Amino acid sequence: MKNNIKYFVTGLFSVLTLCFYSCKEDDEIASEFSLDKEEIAVGENGGIEIVNVGGNVKWQTTTDATWVRVVPSSGVGAASCEIQVDSSVVADFRNAEIQFMAQGLAAPKILKVVQAGYAKGVFVENADQEIVIENSAEYGKRYYDLQMTANTNFSVSVTSEGNWLRYKDKVPVYDYGDRPRTFTQRFEWDINVSETERTAQITITPAEGEPVVLQVRQKSAPKITDDRAGDSLALLSIYKSMNGMLGWNDGENMMYWDGVELWKATDGVSKDMIGRVKSVTFRLFETYESLPYQVRYLKTARSITFTGNANTFIKSIKLGPEICELAQYNNLKELTISAYGLTALPDNFKDLGKNLELLDLSSNNFEDGLEVINKANFPKLKVLRLNKINRYDTTKDLSQVADNDTIGFRWYTGFGEGFESLPAKTNRTFFKNLLQWDTLEELSLTMSLLQGELPSDEEVRNIVGADKVYTWDYISQTFGDTIKLEDAKKYLLANGGAPMVWPKMKSLSLNLSFLTGKLPKWLLYHPYLAYWNPYSMIFQQELSAINSNGDKVGFNNEPTSLSNYSNTGYTEGSYYEVYPGRKPDYEDSGATE
Repeated sequence: MKNNIKYFVTGLFSVLTLCFYSCKEDDEIASEFSLDKEEIAVGENGGIEIVNVGGNVKWQTTTDATWVRVVPSSGVGAASCEIQVDSSVVADFRNAEIQFMAQGLAAPKILKVVQAGYAKGVFVENADQEIVIENSAEYGKRYYDLQMTANTNFSVSVTSEGNWLRYKDKVPVYDYGDRPRTFTQRFEWDINVSETERTAQITITPAEGEPVVLQVRQKSAPKITDDRAGDSLALLSIYKSMNGMLGWNDGENMMYWDGVELWKATDGVSKDMIGRVKSVTFRLFETYESLPYQVRYLKTARSITFTGNANTFIKSIKLGPEICELAQYNNLKELTISAYGLTALPDNFKDLGKNLELLDLSSNNFEDGLEVINKANFPKLKVLRLNKINRYDTTKDLSQVADNDTIGFRWYTGFGEGFESLPAKTNRTFFKNLLQWDTLEELSLTMSLLQGELPSDEEVRNIVGADKVYTWDYISQTFGDTIKLEDAKKYLLANGGAPMVWPKMKSLSLNLSFLTGKLPKWLLYHPYLAYWNPYSMIFQQELSAINSNGDKVGFNNEPTSLSNYSNTGYTEGSYYEVYPGRKPDYEDSGATE
């Protein structure tokens, strides 16, 4: 028992002794904490800096700066901390403090953060480098986007000869502080048709800071040579510029291109013309512009056709002067620019008249400006097609159309009662000029906004001239045995001779227009009436349509057939009674006997 007590006391003494020395050792271990930096500097764009923490105690960080973060923000012992700094929003420098609180330290350690501010001004990357622009591109892609950064208001000016480079965007207004913003400013440019380069200068002037000056150079147009290779390059360039939907294979011989015909030796042309473009048709494209400038290089073309612009009715395109330059080569005989969206012709359009034999401007949106197309300016023209020279197919009531409505070319024959107060836009002379064009062989005016009445024989004499009448010499030379002398006396030679209106006209269409009144003798007894398919192409006016007077359109004396003129009001007899040699062996098509 005594021994047990002895052992217990001895053990207790040993434990107490160990605890005493252990506690004394803990009191002697010091708290350690350190930072390898006292201050960091960060640029205006912000960033991340590393701070190394040393020590053997718990620690944590605090800061009242919302633009600074510490990751991690607390820990035990040594660690590496990321000091994350947001980009600046001010022009001046700004400061922050991060407090590192450590266990056992009476005061925190301070890490100072200094961030540079943004200087006021405009920054353009690579501003010292020249901007190079292509000479051409598709419509809608002729622009240059300038990437820039700014934190102040600024102005933009462009210096370019001929205004070929233009500033497009609206200058933004800065009212949100000094932090710069990066954005795009757009500059539009025109096609360079010259074989030399051209330059421009862009100046960006900030409200504060130094201006930025940029030099711009546009490449020259590719040289289109006056040969077969030049022809193919011109054709490809034209169609590409118009956003053509079909296209040609530039690796294929041009003679196999659809819509392209080349001159052959059998055409009787000079040797240098053989293999060059004789005719070309551009169809199915999407453009808001006039014909591409390369059309001027189609020097050898006898026939050129542009047709099928997408959404024609919404386009308002003025034809440029380039196509008219072809007049100097005396080769272009046929020109078609239909369904294109044209609203005006160039001042030099009449230059084409000295050579053209066919002109087709159908399905365009003309409002006026067609007076240039007349016999004096186009003395060789035989075929004139002006079908549907209006913007919409749905115009049925001209009495409800305002004067400023852009529905198309509105015109008046110059004859008929009640048309004194037509809208100011109405053309009153063009139709009368057409009546005098005695060399035309085809005239198409289908679906036009033409209203009024056709002139009577007496009225038309004042237009074509009293001396312009049919004679037997003219009839026999022109119509041969198809018209006999005795037959001609029934109308053509009666009363001193009938007025010669369109005496060579083998094809005429006036249908689906807004004509009213009485069909005149000169038309119902015209020598070529049987060739005109009159019941479809002359007599039939726009269905259920109303003219500007509020009258229903249509003629009031349409014959039942060319063999029956009983309801026309004329006593010369039917057409086939006057011209029995013209009567076919079958009934009149589309008419009732």
